[in-house]
Amino acid sequence: MKTLLAGAILAASLASVVPAAAQRIDIGPDGPSVDLRSRGQRERDFRRDEYRRDRADEDRMYRRQRYDDDRPVVRRGYGY
Repeated sequence: MKTLLAGAILAASLASVVPAAAQRIDIGPDGPSVDLRSRGQRERDFRRDEYRRDRADEDRMYRRQRYDDDRPVVRRGYGY
């Protein structure tokens, strides 16, 4: 009984401390998560991910235009 009471007190104290330290608490399909970053840090990370995603799309389009052409390959000097 004493162990149960100590565990309940410990859980209650942690439950009251974590929200004060956390900037964001999410409960989603992957389970609960605690984000300790500030709003500015989260937005900076979001913008960085968005920039990388846009950059990857540009690279993909460039490769598609450069290498996936449907024009026949013409080799000069081989006389095929």
